[in-house]
Amino acid sequence: MKKTLFVFLLATLAHSVTVNAQYYNTSAKRLYYESHNSSNDTTHRILSFIERTAASNDTLYITQSDSVLPRNGQTKGNMSRQKIAYTHGNTIIYIMDETSLYDEMRIIVEDKKKEEEIKKKFSSKGTISISLNDRLKKGEKIKTSKFTIKAGPAKMTTTLSGEYQGLERIETPAGEFDCMKITYTIKATFFLFFSETSNITEWYAKDIGLVKSEEYTPKEKSRTIKTLVDIKEPS
Repeated sequence: MKKTLFVFLLATLAHSVTVNAQYYNTSAKRLYYESHNSSNDTTHRILSFIERTAASNDTLYITQSDSVLPRNGQTKGNMSRQKIAYTHGNTIIYIMDETSLYDEMRIIVEDKKKEEEIKKKFSSKGTISISLNDRLKKGEKIKTSKFTIKAGPAKMTTTLSGEYQGLERIETPAGEFDCMKITYTIKATFFLFFSETSNITEWYAKDIGLVKSEEYTPKEKSRTIKTLVDIKEPS
């Protein structure tokens, strides 16, 4: 009887995990990417992993770290962090927000006193984010979002608009994945006079997150392609 109940419990748990599978790295796996930029013909290898998680009410907050691995004799690579949230069946990918901005500042400055001085000069409003779930249909619009940063007289406003492209199966060096495909445009405006636009296509797989991205900047005629090339269990 105990064994039967245990098997039933495992089957129920497995079913619930399948139903609730989300579009981010849901385990301790190490994800390796290769990112190639056409303008300078450089390729970087990137390690992505979940650094920490924290639950609050009905939301799970995930901090994902992406580290550019050293090469050509370098002793240290660059690191960035991204905030992800899972709530009520939605995976929310934050591209720009105040928390991530300060995390990036902390990594770059590496000086607590200087960091606090810089932080006092900054103010921000809004977030740039994308929501992913199984209910989305091809052709649905991504909710337009905006993020504004002010530093003294300087001001930059970034907006995102796009569309869900439905499911697509893609092949990478790490394997084949059934992905949610999205396309969107990010436009950053500086001082109301100068602007920069990027057109982005991304593919997200359940329990993995980002599998591939292509970013094209028309002004620079530059294309960056980031592809998942390997998945490893933690040692």
